[in-house]
Amino acid sequence: MIAEPGAYTGAPILMLLGGKDENLPVTKIEQYLAYARASSAPAPIETVVYPGAYHAWTAPDVTRARFFPELASTKKCPLILLRPKASVNAPTFLVDGGTKPFDPTTFAACIAAAPGYSVGFDAAVRAQTLADTVRFLQQNLRP
Repeated sequence: MIAEPGAYTGAPILMLLGGKDENLPVTKIEQYLAYARASSAPAPIETVVYPGAYHAWTAPDVTRARFFPELASTKKCPLILLRPKASVNAPTFLVDGGTKPFDPTTFAACIAAAPGYSVGFDAAVRAQTLADTVRFLQQNLRP
């Protein structure tokens, strides 16, 4: 779930994305970024894509990439935008660059349409993730 524009404090945001992440595809995030940057007060968002990284590339419990069919996946679902001042029960979907009311039936159907996704640890990507995070924090937290 992602907060809609206006929910941000203005602090820089770092988004680390796996290029092979089926559960949160980069194309879906690119659509969100276009939406967020078009807002009246866009947050500074830096993205880093790790081309060979699957979902959970930092979790060493899955030593090699494999598909988990039992996992619920939102890969076929639109992104969910949380409203900054509304109740959690009032999210919206991001569809084709605009918002549409959240519909639990639609959400359940898109999860049921494409269960499962691949998960895989990658030590090199994990190390790069840590380096990228430290760099980002040093650039954005220093006075």
